[in-house]
Amino acid sequence: MAKKSVHHMDLDTLVGVNREVVGLSGETHSYSEADGKKLEALVKEVEQRADNQEFKEAVSAKAALLVYDIARGQYFRAGNKRTALVAGLAFLLKNGYQLNVENPELVATVDRVGIAAADLDDLYGVMHGLTTKGKAERKGWDGVVKAAVRMHKKFLAELAS
Repeated sequence: MAKKSVHHMDLDTLVGVNREVVGLSGETHSYSEADGKKLEALVKEVEQRADNQEFKEAVSAKAALLVYDIARGQYFRAGNKRTALVAGLAFLLKNGYQLNVENPELVATVDRVGIAAADLDDLYGVMHGLTTKGKAERKGWDGVVKAAVRMHKKFLAELAS
């Protein structure tokens, strides 16, 4: 039986996530060239992470790293934690899993990551416990990102305030 392949998010998609979430609140989407290079390195790190694990564990580990590093790294001028939540959700949706990004424990953990009060293991534990099996999303990344934002539009707009 062939091993399932993980669908990985590219830099343009990740940047598009930030554009979508800050657009909900009218904030400016921007990031520096130096942060762009860090984001590019993050995308590569996520792709290389956990390749020796079973599919579900690899997807969970990659999604947690993506969320963790965006929330911690503060790469964008605005919306880093919202971007982290939506990027993680879109990654999971594309790979056949779901996550309620409105879960208070998840939001609190992502907030703590943003101020260096929680580590990757803390976030992984919360995300892994909340991740459920869903149907793999066949549409392209843009459609997945838009669906992830649409599913939680009101919540994301409230998070911005």
